Formats: sequence, C-alpha cells, structure tokens
Amino acid sequence: MIEISLSKATSIISPRLMVLVNTTDDKGRLNSSPYSWVFPLSFNPPLIGIGIGSKNKQTYLNAKRNSEFVVCIVSADFGQQAVNCEQKHMPGDKLWQKQGFHSKKSKKVAVPRIKESKAILECKVSKFLEYDGDHVILVGEVLHAQAEASLEEINPLLHVSGEKFRRIGEEINLQRKR
Repeated sequence: MIEISLSKATSIISPRLMVLVNTTDDKGRLNSSPYSWVFPLSFNPPLIGIGIGSKNKQTYLNAKRNSEFVVCIVSADFGQQAVNCEQKHMPGDKLWQKQGFHSKKSKKVAVPRIKESKAILECKVSKFLEYDGDHVILVGEVLHAQAEASLEEINPLLHVSGEKFRRIGEEINLQRKR
C-alpha cells in the first residue's frame, strides 16, 4: 500500500454524484450551483446531506433564509454547463441561464428546478451541521422526487476530483445475506 496525503484522503471515496443545487434569494432570484459532496443520510425520513464550502456561499445563505432547495442531477450531456455555474458571479446574475439552462416550476417547494435535469429532489431544510471543518452540511428532507428515466438513461455525471469526472459503468449484482 502507498501513503496518501491527508489533503487527498477524501479522493478514496470518489467518485461522487454531481448535482446542481437550486435556491432562491430574498428577491426570489434563482441561484443554481454545482456540488458533488452529496450523500444520503436516512431512508425514513428521507434525508440528504450536501457539503457546502462556506457560510458565505449563496447556496448556504439562500437555504438558511428560505428553508428550501432543489437538487438537480447533472447528466453527462450538460456537465460542462453545470461546472460553468461555479464561476464567481453576483447574486441575480442568472449564471445558470447564461449556460443555457431553463427553470421549471417545482411541485412541493417554491424553488424552481432546472428543466434540463432528468432527475430531481425537492427538499426542505432540516438543519445545518456546523463543525470545525471547511464545509457546512446542509441537511434536507426530501419532499418530492422525480426521474424521467432509469439511472442508465439519466447518465449522471460523477466527480472524481478537480477536473476529473466519470460516468456510471458496469452494473454488478452481489448477494446480500441478512
């Protein structure tokens, strides 16, 4: 075995699902930002966690203020546009729209979804987990989930690290003994 620097230790548990997290500000303006620190926390109730880089991020500020967000799964066919949504910009700049995305009304929350996303999770904020680290965890309860197709047809983008991404590959079935 080789030693891995602690700064790269999280790469061992990659790749991770790439998503756009949609929130709205106090003026109702949509912000859509890419994240890959997304993970399930509970089946019942259905909870997910999203690692947000700091309390200064628009996603954190909007979710804290409005208590809702939408997770839009990023497919490989629009991955570059989604990654481009992480560019620095001012609130209300509609960077998502400049990347060719369109908004669509959600079913259970006021925050719109990205129309191009083939799978979404509409969530209400459950809590924020704040600790001595460089990320805050946004915990959301899933109120509505929707997908247009199977996982293979959605072709979700997986983030490895930096500029490295992957697609889902071969499916393997393993028997579980309980």
